[in-house]
Formats: sequence, structure tokens, C-alpha cells
Amino acid sequence: MRNFKVIFFIFIAVFGIAILAFYGAKKVSASDNHKHEEGHDDHEKHGHGNDKKKPVKQEKEDDHKGHDHGDEHSKSESGEKDEDGHDHGEESHDEGVIKLSEESQKLGNIKVMPIESEPLIQKVLVNGRIAQDVENVKHVHSAKSGNVTESFVSLGQSIKAGERLCSIVAQTDGATIEIKAPISGTIIAEFIKKGDHVDGTNALYTIADMTRLSANFDVYEKDLAHIQLGQNMKVFPITYPDRSFSAEIVFISPRVDESTFTTRIKAFVDNPVQLLKLGMSVRGEIEVVEDSSYLTLPSDAVQNVEGKDIVFVQTDKETFEKRVVDIKSKTSKEAAISGELKKGDSVVVSGAFILKSKLLESEMEHAHDH
Repeated sequence: MRNFKVIFFIFIAVFGIAILAFYGAKKVSASDNHKHEEGHDDHEKHGHGNDKKKPVKQEKEDDHKGHDHGDEHSKSESGEKDEDGHDHGEESHDEGVIKLSEESQKLGNIKVMPIESEPLIQKVLVNGRIAQDVENVKHVHSAKSGNVTESFVSLGQSIKAGERLCSIVAQTDGATIEIKAPISGTIIAEFIKKGDHVDGTNALYTIADMTRLSANFDVYEKDLAHIQLGQNMKVFPITYPDRSFSAEIVFISPRVDESTFTTRIKAFVDNPVQLLKLGMSVRGEIEVVEDSSYLTLPSDAVQNVEGKDIVFVQTDKETFEKRVVDIKSKTSKEAAISGELKKGDSVVVSGAFILKSKLLESEMEHAHDH
């Protein structure tokens, strides 16, 4: 029995050793196969990979050529000439300078004039009305009592000083008396007719000098500092908006109206052809001359580019330069300016819009090139 156990344990040990030997040999074989595959891969990389060296080299050469091309491009941009002698550099561009031939200037009606320095005249605008009463009025009387035998004028008629108005037969001696106009003017009142009895106390006619009328205007409180006696102004009737009449301020009220915040002023208005009528609505422009002087030119000479006011100055026969200016005052006809100008500069006063278009076109082309 003991021998059987010994034999059994020997058999188990031998069987275990055999099993271990079998699996060990299989593991070694797998390891060798793996190494063989790695070697084969290395062989492909180092052997067959030689065929791929040419494209790599070609790639490097292409890169090198690209760098050379970039250098040439850089040279071209820097203004150097290429082999053909062409200059690829940036075109010269003088900002704000316009070249225009004399022929083109004639076609575009480009005109220039030397700029002048003048005191700035501001304007205070007011509204008003021609007064109903007339300053220079004469009432005509007879020196003697009598009867009217003839009337030579009628109501509303314009007469001259010394012209006959009517004739009267004196009651005392029967003498014929001719009544004549003491002033030139308009008959605004007629109190007699043929056959009426008159005496020295009653007026026969009233004559008004309509060549000089008074007008009342309301001036806002904020503008009072610019108003003074004797100041000149222009009056424009609503009926004739394009006609102006000269006037002079003769009275400034000492009171400001609490509801309108205005002060009443009075002016004498020249009415030589008697277009102005009593009670007519008018507007006024009061001229205020400032102490400072500014350069003045027609309003059309000033153009606006990108929010800046500019004018064009002619520097030679075919060259114009843009100059930035500040507008102190501007009307539909005239502008007072200051800025990059001096008295005597030749400024474009007609056709400035054409130069503005040329300037914008030039700036767009210059921006596109960059």
C-alpha cells in the first residue's frame, strides 16, 4: 500500500512537470513569433521605406521654393522692381490733393476767388407790424371862412408839396383863395366837398408822409444785449418777401413782457415807393457787428466730408488741396469761417462739389489698393 502511494505521487509530479514543460514551450514560440513580426515591420520601415524618401525631399524643396517666392513677394511689396523692370511698389498718394486739368476745370465750371477777412455780422430775427399811425402828418386848414367852390384832390391820392387842394370864396371880401398842400404825401382824410362852408377851425384834409413809417417789433429777452438805439435793420413785408426796406431803431421799451418774455422796440422804416401799408405784417433782421473778423466766402464753397467742413484751395494751375475749416456763421449765401486758411488764398467758390467727388473717389481707390 505504501508503495502504491509513492508511485501515485511520483506519477502526479511527472505529469505536472510535463504540463509545465508543454505550456512553457508554447509561450516561447509565441514570443519568437512576435519578435519576428516586429523585425518584419522594422524591415519594412527601413527597407521598403526608402521609396518614400523622394517625396519628403521634394516636399522640402517645395517648401524652399515657397520661401523664395515669399521673399520675392516681399521684395515686390517693398517697392523693388522685378526682372522685367516693373515697379510693384505702392502708388504715391497725397492725401487731400486733387489734380484736375485746366480743360476739366472749364468743363466743370471750376472758379476760384481770393478769400477776404471781414467783421462778422450776426442777425437777430424779429417779427412785427407797421404802425397804424403815421409820424409825419399834416392837417390842412383855411385861413379864412368861406364856401368851397372846387376840390382838386380825392381820398388816397398822392400829392406833392405846393399842389392845389381846393379853392374857397372868402365870406368877407369874396376873394378866391387856393388851398395848397404843405407837404408831399397821401391824402388820408378828406372832410369837405364842393359847396361846403368852412372856417379856420375845421380841417379840410389830412396829409400823411408815407415815405417813412414806424414799425413795432418784439425782441426776445435773450437777444436784448445785441440791441441798441440807432442800430440799423432790414424789414421784409409778408406781402413782398423778396423786397427789403432799410430801418433804424429809435426806441427800446424799458419793460419786458412777463408772458412773452419780449421787449417792444420801434423803428423808422424807409418806404420810398410806398409799397408798405399801415398795419402790414413784417419781419425784421437786426444786424449785429462783432469785434472779431473772419474769413468770408460763398456758402457753396464749403463742403462736408465725413462730418468735417472743408474748402478747396488752388495751389497751382492744376492742383487743389483740401483744407478743414470751422464755420462761425452761415446763411444760404455766405459763410464766415476760420481754420487752415489765410487771407488771399484762392478758394474754389464754384464747382467745389466736383472736387469733393474727385476727393472721395481718390480716397476709395487708395483704400482699395491697401
